[in-house]
Amino acid sequence: EHRFSPYTDNGGTTLAIAGEDFCVVAGDTRQSEGYLINSRYSPKVYGLHNNTVLATGGMHADGVALVKRIGQNLDWYFHKHEKQMSAQALAQMLSTILYSKRF
Repeated sequence: EHRFSPYTDNGGTTLAIAGEDFCVVAGDTRQSEGYLINSRYSPKVYGLHNNTVLATGGMHADGVALVKRIGQNLDWYFHKHEKQMSAQALAQMLSTILYSKRF
């Protein structure tokens, strides 16, 4: 039985390598669906702030919406506290955002 699903896996590959004092994050730029290439330039690695990056995979629209929401929260935090959010606080915020979408 075939059912309609509004979600599609646009594929993608991301990779992160961390060392004691460095981190390298890379991702491909091709967005595809099966054998169809939707775009040859659709980045999956986004710079957030203060050397913080987010790599996404899967449905492209979900990744873009997540980056937009994180960007808004970072702006609100900066205006409220007059300082940049730490990487640990950003990780906790991301965890909360993703966990809230489970239900």
